[in-house]
Amino acid sequence: MRNLLIASFLILLTVSVTGCRKEKETTATIIVINAAGEPVPNVFVRVYCPETTCMDSSLDETMDRNDETASNGKAKFNYTEAFQLGQAGFAVLDVEVFLTEADLDARIANPLGASPEASGVVKIEEEVENEQTIICQTCP
Repeated sequence: MRNLLIASFLILLTVSVTGCRKEKETTATIIVINAAGEPVPNVFVRVYCPETTCMDSSLDETMDRNDETASNGKAKFNYTEAFQLGQAGFAVLDVEVFLTEADLDARIANPLGASPEASGVVKIEEEVENEQTIICQTCP
């Protein structure tokens, strides 16, 4: 009887300890540099899932983010809430860089709107700080 009680306690302890696993952040940092390899501040970065890849419109809206680069040329996007523990793989998203917020807004409103100054893709792995460098040949 005592062995059964000890075994039950150990099983309960194991389940409760492994069940409390904390989720790590899932982020994507886009680094925009110019042709000289210098960081480009104050440009607008859009990270999104194109319609051809994201058939589910709710997923497309969840993944579509934009931000302005800081003085170090970086824009950081947090996708932690979009990731579910136990999910296999996460996302490969398109990246576009615009010189002005007006150009970014025009592109969001109409896929045939303003053309980006630079573009690329970022692979986002779950629970990792992902980084991708985009070279903008026409950025100052």
